[in-house]
Amino acid sequence: MFRKANKTIRNAIYGVLCQSPIGNNQVNFGNGTAFMIAPGICATAAHVLHIEGDRSKPLHQKIEVIRAPDIGSAMRVAVFIAEDLERDIALIRIVEPTDTTCVTLYRSIQERGTSCGSLGFPLSNVTEVNHQMAFNLVERFQGAYISAFQKLNSPSNTPYDFYETDALMYGGSSGCPGFTLEEKIFGMHVATISEGEVKSNNNRLAIALWVPSPDIISFALKHQVHNIRVS
Repeated sequence: MFRKANKTIRNAIYGVLCQSPIGNNQVNFGNGTAFMIAPGICATAAHVLHIEGDRSKPLHQKIEVIRAPDIGSAMRVAVFIAEDLERDIALIRIVEPTDTTCVTLYRSIQERGTSCGSLGFPLSNVTEVNHQMAFNLVERFQGAYISAFQKLNSPSNTPYDFYETDALMYGGSSGCPGFTLEEKIFGMHVATISEGEVKSNNNRLAIALWVPSPDIISFALKHQVHNIRVS
């Protein structure tokens, strides 16, 4: 069902690799997914860019990205633009992009029951092969339905709008864009609420949370990002 949308969206999807030295010739790595919203400009989850994925810790010192169709080629350097730690949105700029294909973002909220998918690089990791770093990326599609749109409190108890979808997400899905069959972005994955099996009724809670596309658009415009494709 999502084959056509998947082929379109993947042209604007990027794997993100972050690095920071931690002494004794050791490096702390972080990774996630980003997607291009304007020529050279990508959105991702803010916590992806922080050491240990913790927004209370410093930003990583080095950011590199690779576009999905370019895996196997050299990674490109990206620089930090801005972030909203409460909303968990960040913007980065690719210094010398190999391509400037952008996604289209919805300016309105999508209805409950809408079939949706996400694409990106969950379950990625960094290993050492022959004394060299290897960033292991596997492009993964995940499917679900939009189940709710509601306000949830941030760590400072500020209420923000979030989408919920009804399927388990692979670990490391932060920054993946969520899209519809119309090949447009409705939100960005930032968190998953999950619990183990409840013994009394065998129910399992698994809710993926997404920052809505209108909030991504507003944040980008606030930071002078233009040429965003909206619908």
